[in-house]
Amino acid sequence: MIQIVKVRNREEGQEKAHGILKRLVDEKTLLALSGGTSVDYLKMLVKPADALPGAICVVDERFGKPFHKDSNELLLKNQKVKEFADEKCIESHKILKGLEFLQTAKNYNNEIKDLLNRFKKRVGVMGIGKDLHTAGIFPKSLAAHSADYVVAEEVKDKRSLRSSPAMRDAGLEFPKRISLTFKALGEFTSFVILIFGQEKKETLRILLDGGVNDMQKYPAIFYRKAAVQSYLITDISIK
Repeated sequence: MIQIVKVRNREEGQEKAHGILKRLVDEKTLLALSGGTSVDYLKMLVKPADALPGAICVVDERFGKPFHKDSNELLLKNQKVKEFADEKCIESHKILKGLEFLQTAKNYNNEIKDLLNRFKKRVGVMGIGKDLHTAGIFPKSLAAHSADYVVAEEVKDKRSLRSSPAMRDAGLEFPKRISLTFKALGEFTSFVILIFGQEKKETLRILLDGGVNDMQKYPAIFYRKAAVQSYLITDISIK
């Protein structure tokens, strides 16, 4: 179930997201954060400092060494989310801890299971890719139908084609993803989705088209089909 929140630009989108989070989030809330270019957690969360969850976790990650340059956790660190969490005594959970690929996913699966048991309000800040992937749930991926809360898998990501041998040797291959699954997202109580830029106009059209229902092909359709409220913040006109 999607409610569209129309904004003029990305900056206004962060303000709208903050207002929604302020209403939704309290100390009984698990707040799950995505990476990507749509989010600015400094404006949305850190500087206002009035949406205070009980815990913060990461939705998905490109596997590699902790805080590698393409990681979501580095983005969150640079946007002061960890500093904010520590200052406000909010527990925080990241994915990369220097372990091997499958063990990292297994450990994070257990962490997410525990968090879902402890926090009955679960809010996700999500993005959507041009191919309608969301989190690390890509078209036809294991994360779309796994019985686990978290999976490790190699997915098709165009940026992997630009990986250098040195990056591959360092374990920075973009196809290696660890992500929450639809099983995990299915236990959330609401979502704040940000999608900006006219290049994603067709993405938004497919997302909102009630005649398109293949979640294996278009994972983000999940938000339209879910019973819980999703607030979709966008500057895109689909008329």
